[in-house]
Amino acid sequence: MKEVQEMSAQMKRLNIADEKFSGKKAFGFSLVRLGNILAGLMIGEVTYFATNSLALTAAAISTGVAIKTAIDAVTDLIMGTIVDRTHTKYGKARPYVLAGILMWITLIACFAVPTSWFAGMAPERRNLWMVVYITVFNALHSAIFSTIVNIAYETHIKRSIVKEENRIKSLTVIGIIYAVGSLVLQMVLPAIINIFHGSQTGFVLMAVVTAIFGIIACIVCFFLCPEYTEEELAAFGGYDVEEANKKIPISEFLKDVLKNKYLVMYTCINFLYMVILMSSFTTGQYYFQYVFGNLGTFSIVMVMSAILLPLYFFIPKICKRFGVAAVIRTTMIIAVIGVLIRVVAPSLLPTQCIGYLCVSLPNIFVACVGSQINFECMEYGRYKTGVIAEGMYSAFVSFAQKMATSLSSLIIGVILSVSGFDYLTAAVVNNGFTDWSELSALGTEGYEKYVEGGTHTVEAAMSGINFAYNWMPLIFLVICIILFCFFHLERDLKELRVANGLNEDGSMKK
Repeated sequence: MKEVQEMSAQMKRLNIADEKFSGKKAFGFSLVRLGNILAGLMIGEVTYFATNSLALTAAAISTGVAIKTAIDAVTDLIMGTIVDRTHTKYGKARPYVLAGILMWITLIACFAVPTSWFAGMAPERRNLWMVVYITVFNALHSAIFSTIVNIAYETHIKRSIVKEENRIKSLTVIGIIYAVGSLVLQMVLPAIINIFHGSQTGFVLMAVVTAIFGIIACIVCFFLCPEYTEEELAAFGGYDVEEANKKIPISEFLKDVLKNKYLVMYTCINFLYMVILMSSFTTGQYYFQYVFGNLGTFSIVMVMSAILLPLYFFIPKICKRFGVAAVIRTTMIIAVIGVLIRVVAPSLLPTQCIGYLCVSLPNIFVACVGSQINFECMEYGRYKTGVIAEGMYSAFVSFAQKMATSLSSLIIGVILSVSGFDYLTAAVVNNGFTDWSELSALGTEGYEKYVEGGTHTVEAAMSGINFAYNWMPLIFLVICIILFCFFHLERDLKELRVANGLNEDGSMKK
């Protein structure tokens, strides 16, 4: 790889340190992120919509979702390759912001099922074709358009904002929008669905309204967030512009991944933490209903996480002072302490609140500035391999996160099944109880009478739930912390920058 001193004399060097923070770019990227939240929440309602509004069976629509998930699993690296091979006058990733328009159109199509087309069919045939219809548009939405939009999104930020401090500020603004938007939308969406009594008309109306916002957000972002040209990025980074135009096949990228130990480690960390994050709500519901004995208190525990919102405003300074990876590692150590607190005193609501706050802490930084680590992995990979890849780095991490999302439900199901939880639900259903609390109020006598295997089965099931809620995240967090102990990306990247004639922060030496 050519060093800075060997760059073409015709190329004027640009200094990263001279870049000013752009509020317009932060606003544009925030709009798209908020739109993606809306799209995610709406597409998450497809199963509820299909079963309650169209009277399709849960098994049938679940089969369609499984097919969509299988397709979704293989499209990340393909989309990453497409992004990396794109070279237009608008940039590499910026054009794919407009692919969000197709993402929103296919979202509307998922709910705008033309039921009149299938009216004259037999019930079984009618259900089959409606499931096929929903599956096709769900797959187009999630596996194709949403995937390429999300993979290009991270690359778009990297190519539009080059100064690390400006990126972290922008990512923090985006993170605040994400946190507040998610909280508000998760509270409002069920209420809106209830107003329309779960009707198809209500879902279509919500899809159209959110799509109008989403499409406007895509267009605004396209105009507010231009990328630097390849020549400008090469001048900022100190490399030959021809390297950026080199086409990278997936096979070569996967081979180079092994040379980038930090991408491998960060992908593993992402996978493990995403399993924790995606399973925490589900396992929390089981834990508070069956072990703690009051599902309603889980809402109190979750609401307490709002206490952490002011922390967002200090993220840029904290990360600038200590480094992104070091901060995330520290928050994971705090999360381990939080899990241990709720394990030591499981019956106390204050300890449950404190524990949940601690476990939620890493997500604030991962959601806000986790992308910065991936940006640094991209730069490290360029120095170590000479290969300039951006979309495929995002695709690699995205693939791990998708697998974690899919496997988290499977892992929980296996733990509950092995521990005998199914016997508890069977005892409630088969003996006419309203819920578990009604049976549990009978104590040991009730367990022995109604639960197969008696008290031993109940204790085993409770242990399984406790393992899923406390010990599984504890184990995964410890593994993440151990990996972070060997994660010296920022240190090594500074050394590589200096070796290539730049300052430690990537700016040009004067």
